[in-house]
Amino acid sequence: MNIMNYTEKNIIKISETLIGKDYPCYVVGEIGINHNGDINIAKKLIDVAVTAGANAVKFQKRDLNSLYRLEVLENPNIESQGLEILLDVLKKVELSDSDYHEIIKYCNEKNITFLCTGWDTKSVDFLESINVPAYKIASADLTNFPLIDYIARTKKPILISTGMSTMEEIEKTVNFLKEKNIEFLLLHSNSTYPAPVDTLNLSLIHHLEQKFQLPVGYSGHEQGIIPSVTAAILGAVLIERHITLDKTMEGIDQSSSLEPLEFSQLIKFIREAENSLGKPIKKMTRGEILQKEVLGKSLVSRCNIEKGEIFSENNLEVRGPAKGLSPQFFYKIQGKKSNRSIKKGSYLQSDDL
Repeated sequence: MNIMNYTEKNIIKISETLIGKDYPCYVVGEIGINHNGDINIAKKLIDVAVTAGANAVKFQKRDLNSLYRLEVLENPNIESQGLEILLDVLKKVELSDSDYHEIIKYCNEKNITFLCTGWDTKSVDFLESINVPAYKIASADLTNFPLIDYIARTKKPILISTGMSTMEEIEKTVNFLKEKNIEFLLLHSNSTYPAPVDTLNLSLIHHLEQKFQLPVGYSGHEQGIIPSVTAAILGAVLIERHITLDKTMEGIDQSSSLEPLEFSQLIKFIREAENSLGKPIKKMTRGEILQKEVLGKSLVSRCNIEKGEIFSENNLEVRGPAKGLSPQFFYKIQGKKSNRSIKKGSYLQSDDL
């Protein structure tokens, strides 16, 4: 199928899985840097995602020499204290290329899709060499047209987060990507870690979908799972959440991540929510039909009614169960003649009119 045939239908395809309104919500366990540079922790987090029933896990790949000037890497406090802390963490947690080869193999064995954020062109080149099926672009790079263009040239699907961005910036990037003839979706996000619940603005999910005619997902950084389940109910076609073995572990993303039980509950509740939505068709279930037979009401003759007698409030009443004509006809049949003699306490039928 032509790439744009998917995009025009608000669908993207990652590996063999279609993502869109008419498909189950695609759930990504964001491992990110929560592995702390330890491949064994990375594998345990993959196991967490598999056990929970996630569709994919996602990592982050950086080449710090490509992202920062040498003088900043050597002396980051010349820029800001926050950058000094961040770079110190990132230097410690970057996995090696051989680690990623092993991780890809492990994901294949576990039948879960490997995704990754490529923060720079060198990292994208490496991810291409291991055939990543789709790319995530972080909120921080929503305005980074050179990187976006470089990734778009791979013709792989793109997931792009919209945190720390204005609507004008989002619109410019959407228009830029639409010119590239690739599949992509937007991820509504609040880039605060952790994000206060009252700042999540989940109603924007539907707005983004309508405004740009694109599939929209949600990348959550809040604590807890209720907002992410709510996002799925509101129409997010993809939910991404950071996962951790333990929130008390060392790391800048651990506290806003979900532990194994929470992540399993998140996916369980999303699936239950999907099942509960159903279709916009009102149809009684078998259980409701049985209940209606017991609890419903019918029109009943209040007294003996002779053939040809006029129906009125004086000879009609409403009683249970639902074995005869619906009480909705109570006023409609008044003034009409009975077709037969009806004994007191009989359930009226349609052929009595």
